[in-house]
Amino acid sequence: MAYDTIKLKSPPLDRQLVQKIEQQCMLRSGQDMATGEILYELFSGQLLGSWDSRISVVPKYEDFVINKSGRPVLQPCEPYLLIEASVHKVFFGHNVYGGPTDFQQVCSDFVVLLEDLLQVELPPARGWTVHRVDVASVYRLSKAACKEFFDGIQLINFPRRKRGSAKYDMAAYFAGKTTTVKFYHKGTEFQVHERARLRNFFGNLFTHLYGIDDKGNRERVEKKINALQRLADSRLRVEVEVHSDKFQYDFEKNPRVDEVTDAYLQQVYDKEIEKLLREGKQGMDTVRDNNAVMHRLIGMYGHLAGMRLHGFWMQLSGMGDDKARTYCSKTVFYRNRKLLEEAGVSWRCTDVVIVANDGALPYDFSPVRSDKRLCFLPARNRTEYQVSREMMRLAA
Repeated sequence: MAYDTIKLKSPPLDRQLVQKIEQQCMLRSGQDMATGEILYELFSGQLLGSWDSRISVVPKYEDFVINKSGRPVLQPCEPYLLIEASVHKVFFGHNVYGGPTDFQQVCSDFVVLLEDLLQVELPPARGWTVHRVDVASVYRLSKAACKEFFDGIQLINFPRRKRGSAKYDMAAYFAGKTTTVKFYHKGTEFQVHERARLRNFFGNLFTHLYGIDDKGNRERVEKKINALQRLADSRLRVEVEVHSDKFQYDFEKNPRVDEVTDAYLQQVYDKEIEKLLREGKQGMDTVRDNNAVMHRLIGMYGHLAGMRLHGFWMQLSGMGDDKARTYCSKTVFYRNRKLLEEAGVSWRCTDVVIVANDGALPYDFSPVRSDKRLCFLPARNRTEYQVSREMMRLAA
């Protein structure tokens, strides 16, 4: 598990300090920094999406307060900063693998980095409040297996995540008020959003290391890019975006950085994935093969009830939630579905319709942290996969 996009709010700051930062962000908006380092682009706006590699620094002079009628309204206040960035990309250059795993430490590193870039002194990160955290896990699956995974997602109904959600060929996005859950094939996203940016980055880096006239620079750049693309092609990335409303619900406020622990964020990730996929039961292998499902249900509920549930499972697998719901009462539908969940049975990507017995998607795959395909070790020690902080600073 690693952290990606993080959004923090500073304590009240001196007005002259904020004005100095504001002037720098305006000058650097949409441009490389004065040092020439292309990786850190400061701007005073919102990030475009999870693929955005820029650092957002937004000075604020107003904040929401609760009025007498209990509604939040904007009121003038002491100036403060809102900062937001993909800390994974800021400190590692990309988010194909690896990533920071210590939340409080990476927040501290983020604030120290901004001090260095802006040449100002900011309050320690522990006193900043947390407004967004993206918690991510990566799974080792072939591109064909990822395609079958998303084909299976198309069959499932998510009644609590319909509004603002979307399903694509190689991605799925489930928006919510307190959290947003995202699944996507990293290779497809890397091809669209990352290749061009990293080609420029590695081009600057190798020019600095080997000279502007070195003929091998282009070959080195392509070797790096192609190595990362191959790695990304075999990765399924799952992210849980924890919103400000979630923190306010759990902590009754936006907590300080030193109040948010890794254990808390892991718990939120596990709970949201389990609620969404209805198969995140840790410690029980999920089954989706026809024979395995029948044996599991008969073993847990007896022959008569097990065969009845197996017929219900066949309906869900072949029709999807919405259509199967029309063939039985609401009470029966939800009771039977709950029994399937408790048995660790999945009706997603089964061998009934979507995936044959010899399909690319492993029969027991589930995007939870207990799955054996979870990537938690560093990518191979080969140099073409490595992008260190020292290398990033050399790309100035």
